[in-house]
Parts: sequence; structure tokens; C-alpha cells
Amino acid sequence: MVNSRVGADPDPDPDADSGIRGGAQGSGQLSVGPGAAPARRVGGRPRWPGTVATMLLTPVLLAAVSWLNPPDDTLLLFAGFALTVVILIAAWCMCGPGPGAGMAALGFFFVLFTGPALDDYVLGQRGTVHEALVGDVSTYTRKHSSEGRTCTIVWSAAGETHRAEVGDRRGCDESVRQGDKATIVTDPEDWLRPRLGGDAPGLSSGTAWACAGLLAGMEAFILYGRLRRRRA
Repeated sequence: MVNSRVGADPDPDPDADSGIRGGAQGSGQLSVGPGAAPARRVGGRPRWPGTVATMLLTPVLLAAVSWLNPPDDTLLLFAGFALTVVILIAAWCMCGPGPGAGMAALGFFFVLFTGPALDDYVLGQRGTVHEALVGDVSTYTRKHSSEGRTCTIVWSAAGETHRAEVGDRRGCDESVRQGDKATIVTDPEDWLRPRLGGDAPGLSSGTAWACAGLLAGMEAFILYGRLRRRRA
């Protein structure tokens, strides 16, 4: 038979053709000539699962570390700080250097605000106020030569006498003296440490807005960083 295509190669090389197609498929790009449109990537991996996971897990983990880390325990305080650094570095790597730096800065302040804010909210919801007496006041010296105070508070509830030690971060300031009458706010489930004060504090609007602003800024940096990496 006579080949109907004039000037065509009667015996094309199948290996060369398969090599060209294999190279195009292996690189994920279409091979085009010099005058054609730019190459277009096909089969790229979607980035939205990582974006959603980073936006959800980062604030949740930071809030958990902040709330579950008692400031009076030095060992747990350093452990919580180490976990915070690990979480922020992981989120930084997901966002890239520029947005990651902004996210890490806001995340650090988010940790500082969120723990006390959650304490105030929980005590405001279920805290119980008791009339109490300051049984003893002791002082100690911190590592940086500053003086700390601890008050032993005694109160009665349900026919039983209770005692609790309250530090200066929980209301034992210089105005409290031994034998003074006081009120103490306790958590019925003993999840939070008691706090000296007149009423269950509750979450203030200023603290709530500060936490919300830090959260919004942190999420914006995460989203911007992920979208920028996708465009790149």
C-alpha cells in the first residue's frame, strides 16, 4: 500500500514519541512550542486541607496550653512555653516567613490573654462566693529578688472547714492582713484555683475584644500566608 500522507515518516519511532509524552506527564507540565501560551501545571495538590487545619488547630492548641498551664508552677510554666514555641513554629512553617512572623507575634500575645480570660469566664459562670477569713500571710523571695505573698484563706461550706492558699496573682496583695475578713471565689468542680474578690469576676468586655482581635489578626496572617504560597 502507498502511504497517503505526503512527506510523512513511513515508520515513526514509537520510543521517541513515548519518551516525549512520558517527560510531559512526569513533570506535570504540558510541552509547548516557543510561540504558544505558557505551560500550565496539571494535577497539583490542593492546599485547602492544610489551610483549614492550620486555622482551626493553631488557636485551639494555643488556648488549651494557655488555660491548662498554671502560672504558679515553674516546671509546668516552662513546659507550656516550650509547647507554645513548637505550635507557633509549626504554624510559621505552614504560612511562610513573612506572614508566619506576624502570626507568631500575635499568637504569643493571644496566649498571654486567653488563659486569664478563660479563667474569668468560667469563674463568672459557675464560681461560688464564700465569706472567709485570712488565717495567715507569708512572704517569699522570688528568683529576681522581688517579694511574693501567699495568703491562707479559711472558710466554711456545707458544714466543713476549707483552707486554700492564694498567691499574689490571685488577689493576695499588700492590703491583705492576717485576721482580715475577705471573700473568696471557688470553682465547685475544683478545676480552677480559688481567687480573692468580692464577686465572681466574669469576663470583661475589654478582655473579650482583645482576644477576639488577636484571634482575627492571627487567622488573617495564616490565610494570607497560605494563599501567597499557593500563588507561588
